[in-house]
Formats: sequence, structure tokens, C-alpha cells
Amino acid sequence: MIGVIGGTGNTGRAVVKALEKKSVEFRCLVRDSEVAKQKIGETVELVHGDVSDHSSIERGLQGCEKLFLLTGHSPALAEQEIGTIKAAKRAGVNYIVKLSGGDAVATEDCPSLIGRSHWQIEQALKESGLDWTILRPGFFMQNLINTAGMVKGQSKVMMPLSSTVNIAMIDVNDTGDVAAEVLTTAGHENMTYFLSGHAYTLEDFSSILSKELGNDIPYLEIPLDAAVKAMKERDMPDWLIDHQSALMSIVNSGVAGATNDNIAKLSGHAPRTLEQFVSSHIDLFKN
Repeated sequence: MIGVIGGTGNTGRAVVKALEKKSVEFRCLVRDSEVAKQKIGETVELVHGDVSDHSSIERGLQGCEKLFLLTGHSPALAEQEIGTIKAAKRAGVNYIVKLSGGDAVATEDCPSLIGRSHWQIEQALKESGLDWTILRPGFFMQNLINTAGMVKGQSKVMMPLSSTVNIAMIDVNDTGDVAAEVLTTAGHENMTYFLSGHAYTLEDFSSILSKELGNDIPYLEIPLDAAVKAMKERDMPDWLIDHQSALMSIVNSGVAGATNDNIAKLSGHAPRTLEQFVSSHIDLFKN
């Protein structure tokens, strides 16, 4: 039996979908079963489990040998996931697949608390005595959906990222396929995989979007200071502003452009392209 924590988010839903295709036994630990049913359907087994209440995690994982671990961004991320690892071990889990940050994010000295937290969790997992696999995905294409409002309202894409820097983009569905494969086949124990799709620039994104919509959608790079000011005006917490700023600086440095063939090797299919992503989500960008 596989336990899944984080199954209702974008990536988690992709993991659930991929596990369903494999017809394996799994259950999702969720805080609110009614909300979870709306997101992942009525057929998935749901049990109560809250990463801020580790006794509930221990109860929810009884009978599970494996765990997929993913929690949302929070200042308490390290405390929540490290406590969850300990609770999983007490429940009898012997193998954990953790979704982490990218290679340039999950570091001991990352400017982002979230990045440093992922690094701390990885160390705790490696020292837990359990078998483990760490998945480090690159830039999610789904992040680009955040530009839909400005595309519909202003017919342009604006971000504090270089228009020409290469970004290795990945579809969450590829992450889900890889996670399901790693969870259900042997040979991945104690391995860390950076998951990288094809490399694109944001000019590529605006060009593909323009072609799909049939009108010109230019890309405009805005200063990082302006983006930070806008985030503060929306009352975003400082830790999240720091995280977003760190991610943008990392991407602009060019280190997020590295690609590899791990998705193809682990999932058995080529990574999805940005053209496929835009085409399948184009209605979100239309008025």
C-alpha cells in the first residue's frame, strides 16, 4: 500500500492520476475529505491526515509500506515534513519518495527559507534509516498559468525574468508519471533525480501563445523591484516574497536552464513540450 500526502495540489493530482493508471493500491491522507473528493474524485481512498498533527499522519499511514511526500509552501515546511518522516517510520513505512525543490533551490544556503527547508528535510530523510528517493523538479509550466489574467486583460506577458535566458520547463504531469514509476518499481532507492524538461525562453512562451491565440502577445521583462513592490501591495508574507525573489534570481542567473533525460528514462516517454502545454490550456488565456 502506498500513502500519498499532498494529493490534492497540482503535482499531487498528477501523481494520483498516474497511480490510478497503474491500478496499484494507494490512499491519500487529506485534511478535508469533502474538498479532496472535489479535487481528486470519489474513487480514491481518503483518510484523515494533517502534517501539522503528526499523530494523525501515523494513524493514516498504518498498513502503508511506501509514502509519496509533498506539502505546500509554509514557514513550517521543515518542521511539518521532518515530523511526517518520523511519523511514517513509526507507522511502518519503509520507503519515502519526497518531492523537493530544484537543484539550485534545495541548498543549505539558499536565500529562500523554502529552499533551505527542502535541504534540511532531505538531510533528515537520508538520516532516517528508511529507503528514500528525492525528486527535484525544474520550473513548472503550470506557473505560466499565472499570466492568464494579464494576457486576457492587457494582451501581454510581464514577468521579472530575462526574455532570453533558457529555463528548463517541466509539466506537472511528467512529475506525476515519474513519481508513480519510482513508487512502483525497484532500483530507485537512495537516489536523487533532477527532473528537467525541454529548455525554453519566455520569448518562446509568448511566441507559442501568440500563435495559438492568433494575435500578438509580446513578452515584457519588468524590474524585480517592481515585482516585489506589487507582491507587498498584495500583502504577501515576507517569507513568500523572499522565496519568489530567490527563484527569479536563480532563473535569471541561467542555472535553471540545464536539461537531462531523466523524465524519459524514468517515465518511459519524452517530456511534454511547451507547445503541448499551451495548446491544452489555451482556453485559460482566452476572454
